Amino acid sequence: MPRFFTHFWSDALCDVHYRGGLSGVPLEFTAGSGFCTLGVEPGDVIYIISAYDGQVMLIGRITVDRILTSYSEALAVLAPDVEQAPEYVLAAEDDATPQYFTRPLTMEETGDLRFLATDGSVKPLKFADDAEVDETALAGVRELAPASAVLLEQILSQSFQDEEPHTAEGTEEEEIDDSDLVAIARSFADEATNRRVRESAMDFVASAFEEKGWTVMPVDDPEEGYDLQCTVGDDHLHVVVKGNLNNSLEFLLTELEYARAERDGHFALCLVTDALSVSPSLATFSGEDLYDLFDARPAQWAFRYRDEDDDFLDTEDF
Repeated sequence: MPRFFTHFWSDALCDVHYRGGLSGVPLEFTAGSGFCTLGVEPGDVIYIISAYDGQVMLIGRITVDRILTSYSEALAVLAPDVEQAPEYVLAAEDDATPQYFTRPLTMEETGDLRFLATDGSVKPLKFADDAEVDETALAGVRELAPASAVLLEQILSQSFQDEEPHTAEGTEEEEIDDSDLVAIARSFADEATNRRVRESAMDFVASAFEEKGWTVMPVDDPEEGYDLQCTVGDDHLHVVVKGNLNNSLEFLLTELEYARAERDGHFALCLVTDALSVSPSLATFSGEDLYDLFDARPAQWAFRYRDEDDDFLDTEDF
């Protein structure tokens, strides 16, 4: 009888795979440590999981073919740029699922997961609070109860896409659901990459306007809700610049930028896709275009404590 395990992938690793275009590509291996210690053997099943914003993500599943414990062997068998790790678990041929990075488990499904402790007892997953899973409880390799493996197989059997499918002309577009929201947020999760993308997009947009005779002035005050003031003759635009590492028409707006799009007749959003490539592309949208052509959903909220109730505040009441 096979045994069942989970192996946790960090958000950084998932981001590398996601940006590398590996969504939908079958899993070939997973790398880390602890597999041999727990007695993982050929024929056992490993579910690759991650966590994002307090939710468990089910990336995929492999059936173990063999385990490599030599980095030099991994370089020869897998790829010359494979990451260095103590152990590499190779998937059995034609017995691995595609990898997806935005497939969340519901909180009910997460709460139903059970793991086997070293003494053989069954333990539920630990939660950091009522709304978020404790990522440290998922770390590394953990043995999964067979009933929980059945649950994960049921989830894997359901159709899934990283991106919202294109609908036929004239049919109603679906709204952004939880998995879509996670996918968009994950694609902008790396701050260093975002900074490079933004700088490249700003330069590209400024050059594009100047080539057409516009005068371009940067706007340094974030409270204005736009990035560039562009003028030509009597015409002027308040331009918000967004960049995307990929060629997807996806972006995030701040509340101020969204308010500017709603009320400013001179608003323009310039989106640079493939921003760090040798051939970026520019698409420009008006405020009305954002309502007519895009689906939108709030990604976060701003909160401020009501100080009139200070007498009842107990920061240590947990």
